[in-house]
Amino acid sequence: MKPIPLKDAISRTWDVVLVGTGFAAFFFAHALKGRGLSVLFVERGPFIDRDTQLRNRHKPARYTKIAQENRSEIAKDWIVLHQFGGCSNCWWGNTPRFHPNDFQLKTKYGRGQDWPIAYSDLEPYYARAESIMDVAGGGSDDFLPRSAPYTSKGHVLTRAERRLRAHDNRWVPMPTARSNGETRTQCCTSGTCKLCPVDAKFTILNALPQISGKGYHYVTGLDCRRLMMHGGRCSGVVARAQDGRDVEIKAGVVGLAANAISNSAILLRSGHRPSLVGAGIHEQASQYVWIDIPFDNYYGGTSTTGAGYVEYDGEFRSQAASIFIESWNAPPSLRLERDKWLQRLKLKFIAEDLPKSDNRVVLQNDEAKVIWTGHSAYAYAGLKRMHERLPKALPFAHQVTRVGKFEPTESHIQGGTPMGAGREGSVVDSFNRLFDMQNVYCLGAGVFPSCAAANPTLTLSALSLRAGGNL
Repeated sequence: MKPIPLKDAISRTWDVVLVGTGFAAFFFAHALKGRGLSVLFVERGPFIDRDTQLRNRHKPARYTKIAQENRSEIAKDWIVLHQFGGCSNCWWGNTPRFHPNDFQLKTKYGRGQDWPIAYSDLEPYYARAESIMDVAGGGSDDFLPRSAPYTSKGHVLTRAERRLRAHDNRWVPMPTARSNGETRTQCCTSGTCKLCPVDAKFTILNALPQISGKGYHYVTGLDCRRLMMHGGRCSGVVARAQDGRDVEIKAGVVGLAANAISNSAILLRSGHRPSLVGAGIHEQASQYVWIDIPFDNYYGGTSTTGAGYVEYDGEFRSQAASIFIESWNAPPSLRLERDKWLQRLKLKFIAEDLPKSDNRVVLQNDEAKVIWTGHSAYAYAGLKRMHERLPKALPFAHQVTRVGKFEPTESHIQGGTPMGAGREGSVVDSFNRLFDMQNVYCLGAGVFPSCAAANPTLTLSALSLRAGGNL
């Protein structure tokens, strides 16, 4: 894939224009390989190569501040990175699948909304995305059915996690795109995953050779503002250059693959279904917990080594949220007592949430603004329940020494352009296409109609592969 000057980008009609260069765009483009299509990636931020990022300790990667009216009593942040490769430059690399019942929450438990697809529809694309990312994992086949094994075995568990897994097989190695040495350098376990010092983590930058080809180009420094719409079809996008000019980029197909907030803002500026677009913006609620234990912990093979599904699914979800548990190995949290330095277990409880219509993206002076009223009572009920059930989940003596505040973000922005089986209440269909403009795709976690507890990156990547394959 090669850069192209702006004057050349606007002088032709592209088969496909992708707004953004993160996971959603990359995996959509990956599905288009070998089809002879001309594809242009439009990136708002700069291209910063890996050597420059390392030399400057990631300082060029500045998160974009999102205007917000926070009506809740709890701090809330939204993590948006305008840079080639998007948040792949700074993600931690955890890649769990969603549970089959995450796709049928309303049918099974009477809460939230069902997806218009089932786990079985997405499973082959999960397997393909895991292969592309060289995901390391294993041990979850009993409750997350697979058509193909992980490409790499799971990282070594910590000493505490080995006891947890012996007690309950719903504790498994964390599925992760931090390599176990198959196609990239093995994870160095330094716990500096936002900018991996050895390039073990999958990023768009180190995966670019997978979509190299003469038909693929990118242009940077362009802020997509709106769609060009004529007679029920889209003919391209209007983007703003760094000198303030608005330019038109013509396309046969447009993929909105920015983030959930930006995708909503583009559609709102385009006048597309303003009563629905942007509503239900959300992400998970979470807390850290620090626990003293009577034996040395750690010595695991990566940063977050364990994934706990012990309170992920069950009839309780009719009343309280599912919880995904992360178990941390590096950087270690030390117990500041002589001869007990490593006798500490650090967990993170992550709760699914129910999208609320009064949490939404709006436009203020033509720019995106989030109206935030807080997480649902359902999410907080799930976290409360997890704390109450923690003694049952840990098969050894322990003492909770600290419970963290609710985290201001999970860096997993979701919702705003939900998918559904029909136009009523939904923005896109089961293949991520706008109901009202079938040559426009909304890509990324913005299409999620519900908010699972597991990290969303693998699922949004699989959805992009599925959507691109359907083009």
